[in-house]
Amino acid sequence: MRLAFNLISFAFFALLSSQEAQLSGRWQQISSDAGSCAACFVGIVRQGTVLIVSANNGWSATVQADRNGPAHFATGRGRWKMRPGTIYSNKAFDVLFALRDEQLMMFMVVDLGNGSKRTITAVFARPVPKLPVTRA
Repeated sequence: MRLAFNLISFAFFALLSSQEAQLSGRWQQISSDAGSCAACFVGIVRQGTVLIVSANNGWSATVQADRNGPAHFATGRGRWKMRPGTIYSNKAFDVLFALRDEQLMMFMVVDLGNGSKRTITAVFARPVPKLPVTRA
């Protein structure tokens, strides 16, 4: 009985680690309904049982990975950086990431603090490595 429990536990944590590994790394924004940004990216790093997401445009979140059938996803909460005079300054949000094929979809719902919310959707892909230019 104990052996069966250990095998099931190992399989569960291996599956969870696999999902986290698939989400982990650097992702380049390829589209967003909040405006295009060719220089925007997110980095996802595993820390224990959670994933820490940091964006270079001023927000971060803590999410947990899950799986439903073939879909890999992570949900959690985050906050925009304090930037006085900007619409999202210090605003909290809920966020969902879903891995579809080779793209990472993001759905962020920002609480604007006045009873209204704004949904931001974005799509990310792994950055293509830049190859060195060689001259013949």
